[in-house]
Amino acid sequence: MDNTFDDIKLMLKANYPLLYLTTAEYNRITQKLRSVAFRMEYHFHSWDCVSGLKTHQRKSQSHKLEKVKKHQKHGETKDYIGFLEYLQHIENDNKEIFLMEDFHKYFSESEVIVHLRKLSTIFRYKNKHLVLLSPFFKLPSELEKYITIINVPLPDKFDLKKRLNQILKGHQININEDLKQVLIGAALGLTDTEADLAFRLAMEKTGLESADAVRVIANEKQQIIKKSGLLDYYQVSEDLDKSVGGLQNLKTWLKLRQKAFEPNAKRIFKKPLPEPKGILLLGVPGCGKSLTAKCIASLWKQPLLRLDIGKIFQAEVGSSEHNIRQAIATAEAVAPCVLWIDEIEKGLNVGSGEKDGGTNSRVFSTILTWMQEKTKSVFLVATANDISQLPPELLRKGRFDEIFFVDLPTHEERKNIFKIHLEKYGQNTISDYKYLAEQSQYFNGAEIEEVVKEALFLSYIEDDNSSQISIKHLEKAIEPLVPLSQTMSNKINKLRNWASTRARLASENKNNEDLIETSKSDIPKTKRERNEDIF
Repeated sequence: MDNTFDDIKLMLKANYPLLYLTTAEYNRITQKLRSVAFRMEYHFHSWDCVSGLKTHQRKSQSHKLEKVKKHQKHGETKDYIGFLEYLQHIENDNKEIFLMEDFHKYFSESEVIVHLRKLSTIFRYKNKHLVLLSPFFKLPSELEKYITIINVPLPDKFDLKKRLNQILKGHQININEDLKQVLIGAALGLTDTEADLAFRLAMEKTGLESADAVRVIANEKQQIIKKSGLLDYYQVSEDLDKSVGGLQNLKTWLKLRQKAFEPNAKRIFKKPLPEPKGILLLGVPGCGKSLTAKCIASLWKQPLLRLDIGKIFQAEVGSSEHNIRQAIATAEAVAPCVLWIDEIEKGLNVGSGEKDGGTNSRVFSTILTWMQEKTKSVFLVATANDISQLPPELLRKGRFDEIFFVDLPTHEERKNIFKIHLEKYGQNTISDYKYLAEQSQYFNGAEIEEVVKEALFLSYIEDDNSSQISIKHLEKAIEPLVPLSQTMSNKINKLRNWASTRARLASENKNNEDLIETSKSDIPKTKRERNEDIF
């Protein structure tokens, strides 16, 4: 935040006439901009459609209150056209800043565009500045060369510490510095107002001196992130080793990169270990890509945010671009965190630019630029099933640290997957995992899970007093199931051929026994005919 207003100070000194600040925190930005104005000896004014034009004066030393003077003369009322005309005819030589709230609503009028173009010329030579405040970026092309855009970030740790200290001082509460840092970390990603309310709620519920206050603040943050409609906050408890069978190469890579977050690794090197940027998990559907994304957050003890690309797009012009920027800003404010984009190829189909006016392409470009240039500790996990729909810009080095190909589980991995799901349902009498792995060749992890579920039903139907299933129940569940790898063998083999030279295998010890060499005779007749009708 301080860097943002340092830039604004330099722009004011350089006589930038029109500035456009994108933020939803009107009160905080007004206070900071007013403080900047007074320190630089500017007169500060604000305008909104309810109060009209107001002039702010410095705090009185006697009672420390801000004085605000409302203007009632002609041209200085709630009418925005009248206000723009008033600005053009100011005769004084004062250094002045005028702040206008929600002015994006009036950009559709040609008269407004002309007024602003004229002001950009007039103010440049009068040491006056017009600052437009809006919750999102919406600027007509006619004004692009006249207005400077500034994206105002959410409060950082320094801003939140000031807010927390004010509350602690006001209620005469003392807490140790370590707990204070934890509370501040829990509030990252909130606006100043939201953080203030979260701190106060924690104070009422548990007391800020209690470690439980962190949980209260985190719960408030979850609700606020969910209400935005752009990011989903996931509570994760999956264990990478206990929940995911196989994928040893990927697990080893993740555990190695986990070291970058250790405090000791940041201290002993002159330059800290580079934090990982992200991975693309490409592979066969049902083989654990989404589950792995959840386990990464659990392994690294970081919050998991899921970005639903479908929620980004809206009909109003400029809203989609604003939404993706807001989602990225929220993720960066919560950092360190894991940001998960599931089935990224479906949400970023850039081939339809003519139909959507290029919105999809602009959203995709924003994501690509952020992936390349991001400096905050946001680890991106993207999953994809169809490589043909992914643009080459996404796959080149520098976007992701690594591209992992998640293939069908090997014989050993199928044994582990059966063991994981059987133990999950309390089935401890099965021991012949080797036989089950042999019977489930070409099955993916999701299909193995469904086999176990089906066996549970079969066992209950056979004997509703027995809580344990047997090998025969699992055999009966496996027998009618035609795996996706056989019905979609052409597409999956094509994907494997691509990944063999362009991606890193997530599993180790892949061998020929897992190559799909399916003939039509391998599939029961009725199902074979049904599959032929589909493809």
